[in-house]
Amino acid sequence: MNRRSFLTTAAAGAITPALVGGRAFGQSWGQASINYDAIGKLRAEALGEKTSQVMKTASYMMDVLGPRLSGSPGIRKSGDWVVSQMKKWGLTGAGLEAWPEDPTGTNNGFPRGWQNSKFYFHAVAPNAFPINGMSIAWTPGTNGLIRGECVLVTETEEKDLKASWSGKLRGKWVLGQAPIEMKAQWDPVAKRYTREQLDGLETPARPPEQGATPGGPQPPRPPQPANNNRTPPYNRNEFFRSEGALGILSTNKGHGVVNILGGSRTDAPDRQIPRIAVEAEHYGRIARSVQQGQNVTIEADIRNDWFDKPEMFNVVGEIRGSERPEEIVIIGGHFDSFHSATGATDNGGACSIALEAMRILKATKTPLKRTVRVCLWNGEEQGLIGSRLYVADHFGGVRGVPTRANARGELVPVKRDHGRFQGYFNLDNGAGSIRGIHAQGNGAITPIFRQWIEPFRDLGMTHVSSRRTGSTDHVSFDNAGLPGFQFIQDTLEYEPKTHHTNMDFYEALQPEDMKRNSAILAGFAMLAANHPTMLPRQPRPSEPPPIGQPQQGAPPTRPAAP
Repeated sequence: MNRRSFLTTAAAGAITPALVGGRAFGQSWGQASINYDAIGKLRAEALGEKTSQVMKTASYMMDVLGPRLSGSPGIRKSGDWVVSQMKKWGLTGAGLEAWPEDPTGTNNGFPRGWQNSKFYFHAVAPNAFPINGMSIAWTPGTNGLIRGECVLVTETEEKDLKASWSGKLRGKWVLGQAPIEMKAQWDPVAKRYTREQLDGLETPARPPEQGATPGGPQPPRPPQPANNNRTPPYNRNEFFRSEGALGILSTNKGHGVVNILGGSRTDAPDRQIPRIAVEAEHYGRIARSVQQGQNVTIEADIRNDWFDKPEMFNVVGEIRGSERPEEIVIIGGHFDSFHSATGATDNGGACSIALEAMRILKATKTPLKRTVRVCLWNGEEQGLIGSRLYVADHFGGVRGVPTRANARGELVPVKRDHGRFQGYFNLDNGAGSIRGIHAQGNGAITPIFRQWIEPFRDLGMTHVSSRRTGSTDHVSFDNAGLPGFQFIQDTLEYEPKTHHTNMDFYEALQPEDMKRNSAILAGFAMLAANHPTMLPRQPRPSEPPPIGQPQQGAPPTRPAAP
């Protein structure tokens, strides 16, 4: 039997308990026994060629619905479709849960929504060719068809810019940087973790040996003079706008890949200038032509639309627990993406996996003692906003005591309600297969996770790392003193190819990895929901004092776990 046949047939069937010294694995660890029959059904549904729906969900989300920029009509359209799917599967409480009211009037950091609805960017002289690129989010378009010559501006200081370019930029496209020096890609772009790399993640980092200096003796650093009158960097974009430039071109990465992120969501459109990120190869051709003394003319017609105070929300749905429905297990990842592609590896594929895990749990009638909830977060790319607000609103305790506006508009503390929360499992590291999980420094949970990964070891999940990882939505839970965890995934092409780039399409997803991840996420949700006790918390500092009573002699601390 070949490897593929084994994984899709035998491995999809019911699992028999791993034996250690003639005893079931769970019993040998003194842990609760695992329901292998239920896990076998989950695996069969997730891995079956005819039963899996994860790629169908992913295709509709990415191919049909498209990008999901926070605050755009696209993310609302996608959210509505996901809610309809969850209702078809029989999930309860499916809906778009609005973010809490923001008493500051800034709509929780989104005073404006934005979307690109047309992008035409083309060189017309001395040679005609299309230019691959896209508007940077929250920047204006061209207000119709425009045409202008290119100039290369590399000066950064105010005095140099004004001396060289005052009165010379009206009607010009500004290339704001020198062309990059692109290096050949000698190593494979797509990668999986080796066993040695996974072992390294599992080994706790050691502090320096007693008496040793990391890296050898270091010369003393001379004292640095204080600079309390430091001025911010000069705003070149404002200079270009005031001089009447048509727009600003930038580039990065190369090899057909370009990061296209976001500009300012707070500056009014009429105070900004069109900004376009361009593929390095095309940018370099234009810039070098200008350096050769050739006049390059670009024609453009870009339409970017703005929306005041867009509705902001997270997407939620759940399966109610049979014995302790008030206690919650959450699985999920961030729903938002950037607009340059369809956000497959960041993070639509993970959202499809989380939805598939919920569908599998419901379709197989998996017994769940606690409620399992899926949450797909909005505003992650702008600072974990959706998950942070959700944790504060439902459980309280994010970086101190959060507040909420009451009916009179007064800020009042949010009551901390941690006793009913079991754990959160996040998926947001590209499209690769799950190889392990980060315990976030929680040593007490490591043996539990080691037991839970046993039924999925043949799917490639083998390691528990004691280390902490950040930069995604489990951090919102961890900062509140709640168990929040991120899986270890194969990187594949995530860096440098698809993460935040114009290449992040459905084609970057690996179907076998997506199916395996669906089985693992559904299994972890079930195991957490049926665990006999609450999952262990990490020791936390004392609760900060009530609002209005500053803590003396110490910086703000995170609240203690129950």
